[in-house]
Order: sequence, then structure tokens, then C-alpha cells
Amino acid sequence: MHARPLLFLALVPVFALCAVRGVAEPVQPDRDESQLAYRLQGHAGPTVVFESGQGLGMASWDRVGPRLAACVRVVVYDRAGVGASPARPNNLPVMADSVADDLARLLRMIGAAPPYILVGHSLGGLYVQAFARGNPKDVAAVVLVDAASPLEPPGVFVSTAPLTPGSISAAEEAGVAPSEAALLSGPPFPPVPLIVLAATNHDDTPQREALWRQVQSRTAALSPRGHLEVVNHSGHFIQVDRPDVVYAAVLEAARLSGVILSGCSASNPQEN
Repeated sequence: MHARPLLFLALVPVFALCAVRGVAEPVQPDRDESQLAYRLQGHAGPTVVFESGQGLGMASWDRVGPRLAACVRVVVYDRAGVGASPARPNNLPVMADSVADDLARLLRMIGAAPPYILVGHSLGGLYVQAFARGNPKDVAAVVLVDAASPLEPPGVFVSTAPLTPGSISAAEEAGVAPSEAALLSGPPFPPVPLIVLAATNHDDTPQREALWRQVQSRTAALSPRGHLEVVNHSGHFIQVDRPDVVYAAVLEAARLSGVILSGCSASNPQEN
């Protein structure tokens, strides 16, 4: 479910929802040598890298990232063609391995040292899976937030929202199927801690909701250290509906990877 169908309303309303719930306006982002816009938060601890969903920018993590910055280094950024980053040079499908390469380059340029805890929402989850498979030694743990998966039945969970030809959302959607196929035929997912968060309220049929949870369960099994957490009372944007769950999942991923954190509480993080 990467943008997404009936399950997921158009992309614009999520920002309206964020605004209603009190997300602060982002500060002016920095830029790396390739002009990708990014923000660094926090000064100590492991590096936690957030990857946003289809066509969405770094602001989609505003209810999670600032809180985690008390104990980790947070990296949020806009992919090429998204938010404050420059447009892509062409309208070719966006492939997951290409996004992973761009992210690896950005992290090197800004001096964010591995190993990384990767957090990906929706289509961003597919991109962090590509990063983990291609850079296994650089990854400490992965958290997937109602994420797209190469294990989805072909053509079942595709976007039904109208996409503007030539837009970044259209290019990213066009790259989903070939990216999933490439992941299945490429390197395996590394045996790192993997926490898969699955929402329960996509406004879809019970049968499709059950199928989505099955896909998420199979995705968690990609790592021998993976597990599924079903997030009740949440729609697709868990980081908006239940930011406390995402916050806790990142702390748990750090713990499972052997990192000792100070400055963050694993229980009852304050809601905005």
C-alpha cells in the first residue's frame, strides 16, 4: 500500500491532518552537494534515517523525529523531485536501488556514519529495504511503517489515486513493480532486527485488510530477527495517527541492535 488505493486518500490531506494536530513548520533545510534537501537533528547516539512515502517529504516525520533527537542523530530528507529538493532530470520510473544509492551518497556527504537504523513509511519502506539489501554492513536495524513490500501480490495493492503525468508521484509509482521484482531477485535482506508496523484501518474490506496483514507478517519473516506489530486504531500514516508507536519501535530497534541510548524514554512519550 504505497500511496494508496481506496485505503489511502490523496496525499495532500495528510499534511492538512498534520497541521490540525499541531506539527511545527519545518526549519529551512540544508542541502548536500547534489542539492538534496535534508535536516540533521540531535548530536549523539546512532544515526536514524527516515524515508518518506510516495511523493512525500521530510515533514511527514515531524511528530517523531524531533522527539528522538534527544538520544539519536536524526536524518530526514527530500528525495529528488520531492519537497525542497530539485526536480529529477527525467520522468523515467524511480527505481528503489537508485533511491538507495542517492541516500547512501547523501549520508556520506553529510558525514552521517553507519551503522544506520532505517525507518521507512509506505513506499519509503521499499526504498529502505533496497538500501539494507545493498548495504548490509551499514545497517543496524530496520523499522517498516505500513510499508510496501516485494512480497505483495502483483497488482493488488496499487495506487488508484489519479496521478499527474510527469509528476514525481507518477514516476515513483511506475517504479514500484520493477523495483519489487529486482528486490526479489537480488541480495537477501540482512539478518538485522526488523520491526514491521502494520496499520489496521485503511477503510478497505476485511478481506483486503487481512491480506495486507499477511503480507506484513511475511515481510517481517525476511529477517530471522524480525517481528510484526499490528497497530490498532491507526490508518496508513501511523507516524501521524500513532507517533508514540513509531517512536517506541525505533528505540526497540536500537535496543535489539545492541545500542544503549540515554535521553529518551521508552514509555509514554509525550504527545504533541
